[in-house]
Amino acid sequence: MLSKSEFFTRFTTELPDSNNSSSSIYFIPLNMDCLEEMHSYSIKDQFYEYFEFPPFKDIKETKSYIEKLLERMKGDENSCVTTYWFVRRKSDDRLIGSAGLIDLNFGRQSIEWGYGIDPDLWGQGYILKIQEAIKDYAFNCLELNRIHGVTMSSNLRTIESITAAGMAHEGIAKEHYCKDGKFIDGWRYGITRSMYESQQSTIGKSLNKSDLISSIVSLVASVFPEEEITENSSMLDTASWDSLGHMAVIIALKEEMNIELSPSHIADATSIEAIASIIDEA
Repeated sequence: MLSKSEFFTRFTTELPDSNNSSSSIYFIPLNMDCLEEMHSYSIKDQFYEYFEFPPFKDIKETKSYIEKLLERMKGDENSCVTTYWFVRRKSDDRLIGSAGLIDLNFGRQSIEWGYGIDPDLWGQGYILKIQEAIKDYAFNCLELNRIHGVTMSSNLRTIESITAAGMAHEGIAKEHYCKDGKFIDGWRYGITRSMYESQQSTIGKSLNKSDLISSIVSLVASVFPEEEITENSSMLDTASWDSLGHMAVIIALKEEMNIELSPSHIADATSIEAIASIIDEA
């Protein structure tokens, strides 16, 4: 466990994924320079399907929201309990969304996480990469013991992704949310450091690389019979292979090929080639 001063130094200066040169995304501190980019997706109705507040009407509302987040980040080692970042894609520097760690309880070494992604990029595996980066940061850099969160019980896409990330369901918060005058249950979940450390890949491999790729193509094609699956297929160019479809692929790998991927590998297994490489290098 870090001392409070060392923890605070890392919490306010270190970034998730800062030492991961192979990652396709990167984090930057929350700042007003990204206002227009954030506003471009903050006005989309789809983005607010599981939020309790409506889309921003104009850029002034987006600016006010960023200012509110920046205000929450202020404080010293006795009062700073929240940090936020913007997340960009390395290939073209596009803003993917934002993420944060919220309401630190230093005594319990526990913190809540949150994130939001441009709806145009949903289903492409970015949320899994963000989740893995934040878990690595929280457990390995900050040396915390627990990450937790809550989402609407109807938010099946998010529930699938957090289950893939190794989170455990911890119960239902009855009528936790109120959206458009309707009360909605919350789905509580969490993960501890010991759970995180124990989640290792269990990969059985008996095929050569060529046969392995053919087997994976056949398996993914069986999951998405409406798609034309080849060895070049990926989440980016296969409509059915969204975040929910991705979990169907992961389950099929386990049931049909005895291949159980760790959460970090699940985040990277976004194409036929990537799946084959993960298995071949194990």
